[in-house]
This record gives sequence, structure tokens and C-alpha cells, in this order.
Amino acid sequence: MNNSMMDYLIAQLLILVFYIITLAVYNRARKEYVGGKIAAAINLIMIFLAILLLSDFVDYFFILILPRGQDTILILKIILRLIAACVLFFGGLRFFVSKPAAAGPVHQPASLKEVEVESERAVPEQNGDSPVELEDVSRIMPTLGRYEIIEQIGRGAMGIVYKGRDPKLHRLTAIKTIRFIDEFDEDQAEKVKEQFYREAEVVAKLSHSNIVTIYDVGEDLDLSYLAMEYLDGEGLDKYTKAGNLLPIRKCLDIISQVCDALEYAHKHDIVHRDIKPANIMLLKDGLIKVTDFGIARAVAGSKTRTGIIKGTPYYMSPEQTKGTKIAGPSDIFSLGVVFYQLLTGRLPFAGESLATITYQITTVDPEPPTKYNPKINKATLAILNQALEKSLEKRYQTAKQMGDHLRLVGQKLDDVRARASR
Repeated sequence: MNNSMMDYLIAQLLILVFYIITLAVYNRARKEYVGGKIAAAINLIMIFLAILLLSDFVDYFFILILPRGQDTILILKIILRLIAACVLFFGGLRFFVSKPAAAGPVHQPASLKEVEVESERAVPEQNGDSPVELEDVSRIMPTLGRYEIIEQIGRGAMGIVYKGRDPKLHRLTAIKTIRFIDEFDEDQAEKVKEQFYREAEVVAKLSHSNIVTIYDVGEDLDLSYLAMEYLDGEGLDKYTKAGNLLPIRKCLDIISQVCDALEYAHKHDIVHRDIKPANIMLLKDGLIKVTDFGIARAVAGSKTRTGIIKGTPYYMSPEQTKGTKIAGPSDIFSLGVVFYQLLTGRLPFAGESLATITYQITTVDPEPPTKYNPKINKATLAILNQALEKSLEKRYQTAKQMGDHLRLVGQKLDDVRARASR
């Protein structure tokens, strides 16, 4: 075997290794991105490379058929490479040409880490721990850790929440994702991530009927995630709009359940720090679940790349805006803001800038809620006002105190209605 033949075989071997590596990368990317332009681009590039692979090794396919037809093999190689170029060119045009919007709503699947993922429908049985049956499974679902991603169900300040399935335990899960490297400066990202895992470990030990259960915490590539109990319900933010308010009696029950969750967490030295309607779930059976314990504390005081501190300023307590030590009464103030919003459909403290909102929280008394909802009774108003006290000493010191007062008012309302119906 002469040197030129040896060089040719080595070159062919290197080309083959390149294609094998490319195939491995493609297999990983295919699991991460399902549908959408990113997945389409990945598939287009792989088709292009597959045709090039065929052209590079066409010698071996036709050498037995055409042992002397070198000119024919060369022409075939040229044709294959022209086909590859046309596939890449015409297939790539779709990424530069805007399609007209459809007449109706469009559900466009896209990357797991960007927007909604379209997939098969999962149908849970009556018992939440029972096996989950999947219908019409026609493709491999994207995964995060060991969890299969079914669809996107929410988006928060820190990341996307997906409906997922644990294939080992056969149960539905809610998977909250966070990419710290995108949110924080590089020197802060690792520190915040470590704090997040520590907080998640502590919160996972909480066991209360009004607190969402955390099953698992992990990391897949640079994406951190929390696997939590999947809740069949909706956030309270739906009921904070004028015209869609819940009855006052129902609001009393909801806030008292949140008080139960906070009292349990505070006794375990855990302060939520981000109580807001979106973090309070109302299940179909009327049970309340508080979510996102520990996440706010993990990122507390850490600025993002844009210099903005994560959090929801409308629901912050005066202590949070001043950067002083945070304790249980801080959550009570935030819950008071939620309570005000449920009763009136308005925020007690609002503004177009963080400075304006902060000033109102620390200095200005909110408008009387009876201005927007005259049905609010004096007892409910007294509880709300005490929860929204700017002074720590005058505010409720424990969530249990507030919860007990709410239940007492609720019981009196029930008694009045019972007597009126006789």
C-alpha cells in the first residue's frame, strides 16, 4: 500500500469520525429541542450532512458495480453535493421568510428551554399517585433530568414551569426551571445556585397540606430545576381583577389557609419572601397550596445582569424595601396586599417606577378598600388593616393570629346566613 492510499484512508477515517460525533450531538439536541425553528434548523443541517456523507463514501457503494467507472462516480458525487447545497439553501429560506398569521389561534411548539412544547395528552387518574396513562405516544418526548416534558403550563420571573412525568414513579409533576447563568453575573451565578440547592433541600422537608410538595431538585446541562407536586388548579391572579372577584366569604377561607401554610413554615424558620397571587394555587376541591418557598430567599439581594433585583415590588413589605432583616411578619404584610387585591381587584400600592412603589409601601396608606367594594364588613376590614400595618409592632406577629381572626369572622358570617335562611 503506497503513501497516497494510506493518506486517503486516514482522511476517510477522520471524516467518518466527524460524522459520528455530529450524530451524537444531533441526538442530544433532538431531545432538548422539539418543534419550532431551532429543531427545524437542526434537522435541516443533519439532512445536509447526511447527503454529504453519502457523497463522501459513494466510492464504496459503487466500486463493485462500476469498478472502472471513475467518471460516473465523480459525476454522482457532484450531483449529491449539489442536492445537499439545494436542500440547505431552499430549506433555509423558511427562516428568512415571515409566514402570514393564521386566522385563528396558533399553538406553535418550540424549544424545551424557550417556549411551549407540544406533546401527547397525559390523563391522571382520580388518585394523584396512581399511574399516568399517555395516549397517542408517537414520538420521543423531550426530557429534563429523568423527567419527560409534556407541556408548558406557566412562566415566571425566573424561568418556565412545565407539566412533566416521572417515568420511574409514574406520576405527574410540575417542573420549574431556572437558568442562573442567564439571570445573574457570572461571579454571582454559582453562589446563587448553591444557595438555591440548599434552600430547596430545606423546603423539601416541609410537609403541610397547604404547601406544595417538592420531590426533587437537579441540574441538566446549565438548567436547574425543581420537580414538584402537580396541582390541578389555578393561580389566584385570575381572581384579582375587577369583575372577576370571589365572594368575601371565599376570600376569608383562602387567606386563612395561606396563614396555615405560613405559620407552619415560619415555625421551621422559613420565610417565603415572595407571597403573591401567582404563588398561591386554588385547587378544584377548594384546597389552597402555596408554592415557591425558598426560591425568593435563594436570590435575595442578588442583582441580575441588568442590575434589577428579582422579586415582585407590589407585594414587598416595608422591611424588604429597606433591606432590613426579614421575618414572618414580612410575609403577613405581603399576604395583606394579596387580601386587599382579592377583595377590591386593585393593588393597594401601585406606581410606574420602583421608587414610587417603594415610597407608597413605606409611607402612604392605601385607599380604603370599601371605596371599591362596599360589601366588606368592619371585622374583615380590621384584619386587613392590621396585616398592612407599616409598623412591625402593630402588625400581626404570627400568621396563626391572623388565621384565627379570619376563621372567626367567617364563622360569624356563616351563622348570620344560617339564621337568615331559617
